[in-house]
Amino acid sequence: MTFLSYLSKLVQSSKQIDPCMQILSLDNAIRFAGRIKDRKLISFARRPNATPLLDEELSNMIHYQTSLKTSWEDMFNNTLGKTNWMITSKEKVKLITLFLDDGLLIISTRSTSNHDTIIKKIQSLNIKF
Repeated sequence: MTFLSYLSKLVQSSKQIDPCMQILSLDNAIRFAGRIKDRKLISFARRPNATPLLDEELSNMIHYQTSLKTSWEDMFNNTLGKTNWMITSKEKVKLITLFLDDGLLIISTRSTSNHDTIIKKIQSLNIKF
């Protein structure tokens, strides 16, 4: 590999956008995007002007709770089919959970967001985590 081709690949890889940041850019209603694997948050991005609604301990607990809720869905997969996504709508926020082959994608949006539109935009990205 020549130095020029190496430099070109390096520049291309640095231009790639983090998937969580890419999701934030899809809609102004998205406050947070995170990736859960093995019941742990492994990557995330938060909109700079979105003040967290939970402290660190409660954030960890809600991520863990989401993992537990999704594990319950597995027992119905054989009868009802694989779960694609879940919505939890609260007064201050809407939580969207998308099921991936090896984990979860969690999204927090304003409570008034159009979750169907946001989910379709995310699915159209074909993001590899």
